[in-house]
Amino acid sequence: MIFIRFSLLALIALSNILLSPTAQASAYVGTQDKQLHYDLQTLVEWGYLDAAVSTFPVPWKGVASDLSELSAQGMSFRPQQAYLRLNHYLNLNKQQGRRFITLQGASDDVRFRSFDDGVESTNKITISNEFYYGHWSGQIAVSYTGSGASSTYYDNSFLAYQFGDWNLRVGSIDQWWGPAQSTSLIMSNNTRPIKAIALSRSVNTTSQSPWLSWMGPWYLTTQMGQFEERRAVPNVNVFMNRFNARPLKGLEIGFSWVAMWGGEGSNEGFEEFIELVTFQNICPGESINCDPSVRSKRGNHIAGFDVSYTAQLFDRPVTFYAQRVGEDSVDGYKITDNANMVGISTYWQGAKIFVETSDTNIACGQNESAFNCYYEHSTYTDGYRMYGRTLGSTFDSDAKQITLGSNIRFSNGDIMEVYVRSAELNKDGSRPSPVITRGNSEEVLEISGFYQKPFGDWLLKAGGSIANRKFDMLDDRVDSLIYAKAQYAF
Repeated sequence: MIFIRFSLLALIALSNILLSPTAQASAYVGTQDKQLHYDLQTLVEWGYLDAAVSTFPVPWKGVASDLSELSAQGMSFRPQQAYLRLNHYLNLNKQQGRRFITLQGASDDVRFRSFDDGVESTNKITISNEFYYGHWSGQIAVSYTGSGASSTYYDNSFLAYQFGDWNLRVGSIDQWWGPAQSTSLIMSNNTRPIKAIALSRSVNTTSQSPWLSWMGPWYLTTQMGQFEERRAVPNVNVFMNRFNARPLKGLEIGFSWVAMWGGEGSNEGFEEFIELVTFQNICPGESINCDPSVRSKRGNHIAGFDVSYTAQLFDRPVTFYAQRVGEDSVDGYKITDNANMVGISTYWQGAKIFVETSDTNIACGQNESAFNCYYEHSTYTDGYRMYGRTLGSTFDSDAKQITLGSNIRFSNGDIMEVYVRSAELNKDGSRPSPVITRGNSEEVLEISGFYQKPFGDWLLKAGGSIANRKFDMLDDRVDSLIYAKAQYAF
């Protein structure tokens, strides 16, 4: 234990020596405090910024330039608070390299994780250092936890090189694709981040090119990563792509595509990759000849789109949004298994209030009586999951849910968030998803939330949840959880 802690401190100290003299700015908004992304969405929805914000994390470049042209004067309370917080953190990043130590503890694992639910494990210590050096930027984060197979890991560490309006990044960072607050059907921070190499746009504002300016603000990322080793098929490759844009005032659209392929025991060369991205059909076991009726597309594909539209109603923004994500197809490109999410959000006093509902209880193919297929695959039997949790919906497969949430801001910088969730999990009672922890099916009503407070150089957060759980053939029960998180910025 002492040796591990000494090693973490030594690694951070070495990064400080090498990188502090010219440390200037972080590459992305909200890597240390996801509430900054909410602030960015607030300024966009109120019409003060014009940027594509349905992909997390958002790069500072472009946003920083637009912020410099704003003034808090004349803003109503919520956008004013968002502007002041963003401007404060941007100025901190410009003035010095930022180093953090984060301590967190919880009475149990958080079951349903939303965009910023507080903690990822029962106990963890993380030491991190953001840095910027010429065209290079990055973050070194070393975490130690007493739970899980791997006690020391480097999640949310990355190194990026910027050239023009693009950057090349290697590492693993939390991501969230889509406009929802409580879940994303295709890419969320429900599980640990994927180690990947990524080529992304380094701005999310309008392109200066006359050929591309018609799209309005836009963002694009394409990534190649790999799943963990300890799974049915070890070291599966994953190809991830996301594009989002705001072509019209108030309207943002996004397109996402993720494909799993290769892995131990499979061919995974350039030819196989071309077959993947061109949706070629192959024989089972990659044999040369087979009956055409048993052919299937190479890999496991999941793709979809999302849309949000913000209208100014009753002197405040009202945003309508939806996401549709499918997998598997018949007759070429006809997607058969589609999950949906819809939501609406608005502002009242100092709070942002939203209602969202999603449904992954999807019939398989053309058989309307068969379920247990969403996020699943016959070859990759662990499915669209990593470390036992899906990359998509926090409620996993075969789940219907509705969430009412409120994000409240106070004039002193404090933040409170409250969620009320009602979910029906695995109604058919067969082949339960990993989110089922007791029995085969469940109805759950959960209230959760946290309170976050800046205190000098500290950012303190405390929260918890209480859930009423109903089962078939088992006694009902009430579960509760409390957690605390403290982050110190040097």
